[in-house]
Amino acid sequence: MRVEETSAAAEYVQGNEDRELRRLMLQAQVYAPLTEGVLRGAGLKPGMRVLDVGCGVGDVSFLASELVGPTGEVVGVDREERVLACARRRAGAQKLSHVRFQQCSLEALPVGAPYDAVICRLVLMFQPDPVSFVRRMMEHLRPGGVLAVHELELAAMGLTHPRLPLFNRIWNWMLPTCERLGIKVHMGLELVSTLRRAGLVVDDGVVGGRLSVTPDSEPTQTLVETVRTLLPHMERLGVALPMEVDIDTLAARLTAELRSNGGVLVPSLMVGVWAHRPGPV
Repeated sequence: MRVEETSAAAEYVQGNEDRELRRLMLQAQVYAPLTEGVLRGAGLKPGMRVLDVGCGVGDVSFLASELVGPTGEVVGVDREERVLACARRRAGAQKLSHVRFQQCSLEALPVGAPYDAVICRLVLMFQPDPVSFVRRMMEHLRPGGVLAVHELELAAMGLTHPRLPLFNRIWNWMLPTCERLGIKVHMGLELVSTLRRAGLVVDDGVVGGRLSVTPDSEPTQTLVETVRTLLPHMERLGVALPMEVDIDTLAARLTAELRSNGGVLVPSLMVGVWAHRPGPV
């Protein structure tokens, strides 16, 4: 099969259907403790106004809302109305009156009163020019305000012990697929240089991952569901055939591998970095 390659950077390639929305919420449960640590490290506190760029179904906005409290404000922006409708329903169910969502691209978002903090998770890896994108985010940030970003380092294959052959095969399907779709697989470790090139002063950062200690844990489920959403692209690009992946049995096979080896798995590593906009506060 002919392998198609593209130099064009990726849009969000995994769709917005119901199953994908459920996957995003499951993924958010996995990443929540890591992202909360990044937001706390960045200094989010009660009373702050926060802009969440590429907010999706709202999970990062909800984490920020807990830190800024009812005296603060969180505005989530995203281009997709379908995911925002889900985010609004969830905010309403939680009675989060200080969180609101707006359908808008970052490029079209009017520059108004500057925010104390701008945050985003798993957004820069999809951008054609991450430095320019960060500079656009800075336009909404007050001098001295903080920008916090959280991205996957896809090129760093997840950790396993002992070696898990099926997991290695999964990663060998996912990584070239993401690369050929234009997703930036080194975005995590490129965050520091990206923020500095955009004109920010980098303050600190962390690297972390969730440990999958049982075969049916959320990190393992999330990995399988991510493979499912990427499967059409794997086939189209000639990376893997559906019969090779056998998605309907993949979870059971990975579970069996973990159990038979008594193994543990860290499916992915994330890098969080926070920086501030220079200038008088």
